[in-house]
Amino acid sequence: MPIRPMGSPVRDAEAFERTAFLGLARGSKRDPYRLSLFARHLDPDERPLAFVAVHGGTLVVTDRRLLEFRAHLEVHGAWNVKEFQGYEIRREIPRSDVSRAEHRIGPASESASPADVEDVLVLETPEGSERILVSRGPEPTLAPEEFETLRSAILGPQAK
Repeated sequence: MPIRPMGSPVRDAEAFERTAFLGLARGSKRDPYRLSLFARHLDPDERPLAFVAVHGGTLVVTDRRLLEFRAHLEVHGAWNVKEFQGYEIRREIPRSDVSRAEHRIGPASESASPADVEDVLVLETPEGSERILVSRGPEPTLAPEEFETLRSAILGPQAK
């Protein structure tokens, strides 16, 4: 993660004013404090385009990159009590590296129920395919029109 120069502004929740909230995030409460924890990882002039809750984390698509976040938990004390410390970037993909985005829905590979499906975002990059598990459950999380919004955010002008 790049280090910010002293005195550079830290982004806050206002960075997400024009962001598309998709999937499970579409109905979530837009908590300014929570959004500011994501925004602090953005460059001062970086614009978030889409926000999607994914399995075990959150995907934020900006005008420059795709950021997959996970909660950062610190273990404290003898009882191993975990304390929420914010969000950390688990995976970062430059948006310009993504040549194709595909939405795949199929049988869940790891599930207690044979009826469960996996809702997966598959991205083609120069290094190969990147797979982001959106959800695993009785039905997909992303509606087809939401995937098209996400796909347009990821691919930008090259989206067809």
